[in-house]
Amino acid sequence: MERCNAILLLLYFASYSGALRLTSMSAPNIADVRDKMELDCHFDMGNEELYAVKWYKDDQEFFRYMPKGQQQMMSFPVPGVKLETHGGDCNQRRCKINLTDLTRMHSGGAYRCEISSEAPAFRLASETHNVTVAALAKDPPKIDGLAETYMEGDTFNVKCTSNYADPEPILTWKINGLDPPPDAISHISSSEPDHMGLIAQTLTLRFTMNERSLQGREIEVRCESIQPGLPESKRTSSKKVPIRTPGDQQEVKKQKWYASGFASKFGPSIQIHIAWLLLWVLVMKWI
Repeated sequence: MERCNAILLLLYFASYSGALRLTSMSAPNIADVRDKMELDCHFDMGNEELYAVKWYKDDQEFFRYMPKGQQQMMSFPVPGVKLETHGGDCNQRRCKINLTDLTRMHSGGAYRCEISSEAPAFRLASETHNVTVAALAKDPPKIDGLAETYMEGDTFNVKCTSNYADPEPILTWKINGLDPPPDAISHISSSEPDHMGLIAQTLTLRFTMNERSLQGREIEVRCESIQPGLPESKRTSSKKVPIRTPGDQQEVKKQKWYASGFASKFGPSIQIHIAWLLLWVLVMKWI
């Protein structure tokens, strides 16, 4: 009895070893509204014949490939789905399509590739990927307005501007790794939408330098941009600026006095006198 069951099990697996298999489906996790969305489906028919490949969005069919059909490729209207004019690149082993003119409102969703075999098997295989449509910021935010150095009592007034994106980026500041005082965030502004409706944000940080912000010999300012619900959108920029003390300022004044006052007063004549004095000392020593 056990031997008979083993034979039946082998026959069962043998019958399916030549059956169709959907080997892979690729779709972007995040599709950029400025680009095309590529959907690709690979399959192995085994010893069966391909009847059709169908593409769905949220269970609505929008594309079909039937190699033996009178019309091999057909498309069906679905909101947010627009196929490239040349249709798809489909054969007995794969079916690739490109979608254009994406919108955040309608193009995101669950995309499914489904393959089916001819009679008498009529087997099905499918795979689904969820796609979010957005416009990610392509570069880190830009920091403007930093001075070359800072000291206590100076006004710190800088701006951070994000790239154009959708959804709108959220900007945050860090000063030496810490959150700035709430009253230091003086202004938040949004740009006018560009031709694709994308928005850039600007966040201004303004405060007077004090002991809390003057730790160490430099100040690090960091601006972070992130889009709601999209961890992949995180972009960061940081810059470091030296901190000067009143002693540094006195030293700068002293150097300026030597460079401008002393040298300009005596000019090159003092250098000539020093040279003659050194020469006289050497001659006297030699004598």
